[in-house]
Amino acid sequence: MVTTILLSVGIGFILALTLLIIFLPDEVQYIETIVVKAPVTRVYDAIRYQEQLMAWSAWPSETKSQCYVKNTDGTIGARTVYTKNRKEFGYQEITHLTENEKVTFYLKSYVAPFEKDVRLSFIIKELPGNQTEINLWFTELLRKPHFLIAYFGGILKWVHNMHLKDLANLKKYVEQQ
Repeated sequence: MVTTILLSVGIGFILALTLLIIFLPDEVQYIETIVVKAPVTRVYDAIRYQEQLMAWSAWPSETKSQCYVKNTDGTIGARTVYTKNRKEFGYQEITHLTENEKVTFYLKSYVAPFEKDVRLSFIIKELPGNQTEINLWFTELLRKPHFLIAYFGGILKWVHNMHLKDLANLKKYVEQQ
């Protein structure tokens, strides 16, 4: 009787896990928007220049990491490399620039088994009154079945919260310059 119950529970668990793997989306996307009181050129430079970005980004402190810029800062191919105890664990690289309109990054973590492809774009638009609208567009393709770690480990929510902190910090940074 106990064996039958355990077997039923085990089969139920495997079935539930299989259904989650099949039906949970393997792509996560969201857009967050803020408006800042700063010229579009200041916002664009604060995002594309990695030395400036690291001054306002929440990621180094939240991941308890150090960063350095590799390649020519502010250009396609510029990379912010994340290290901990002098060991690299990931980077973000500029893959697209449209002057005063868009900056796109490819993000790579060497330690996250669930990530397949991660992109982050800042789409910026000049508004009247020396203001700028910033749209943070995040998209992540997840690797199945490891993506369950991201869903149930709270990682997706943590990343989203970091992006919200980044936007708040960016606003503060550009408005105080």
